Amino acid sequence: MPSLRDRVAFGLVRVDDRLLHGQVVLNWVRLLRPRLVAIVDDALAEQPEVAGLMAATLPTGVTLWVGRAVEAVEALLGSSAPGPEKTLVLVRGPAQAAALYDAGIRYAALNLGTLGAAEDRVGVGKQLYLSRSEVGLLQKLAVDGVAVSAQALPNDPRVKLEEIACRVSHASSV
Repeated sequence: MPSLRDRVAFGLVRVDDRLLHGQVVLNWVRLLRPRLVAIVDDALAEQPEVAGLMAATLPTGVTLWVGRAVEAVEALLGSSAPGPEKTLVLVRGPAQAAALYDAGIRYAALNLGTLGAAEDRVGVGKQLYLSRSEVGLLQKLAVDGVAVSAQALPNDPRVKLEEIACRVSHASSV
């Protein structure tokens, strides 16, 4: 198991408020060919029947793990884990991404996928809305060395956190 201080290069760590859905399965799973899809989400961890339905959407040979951030170190980095490069990690939002990081999963990069509109969020990309406080959480991760960018689909261009922060700041001040 890597040291909890080491950066870990997972196949993908993605923020997506829909978690596991068609866009993820048909694009990211197909491209990355992970052996493990891990959903780190407290609410879903309490709903094994929903997790079971999600597992059925994955290709043969891909395992689904669902649990809380505090359980993730063993599940993602323990001796029975398939290896970070063969693992796709999904979290519901920036707060959950920060909680996962704080729990000891020192991922090297964070992909921002889909986050829906809300009263305090502004549109910053294709299906991506963020609040100033969420950008603040992402900036803290970036200061700690995490490469944060938005990319809805593998063929879309990446948008760096600096550009995202500018868009949120500009929209919030208008």
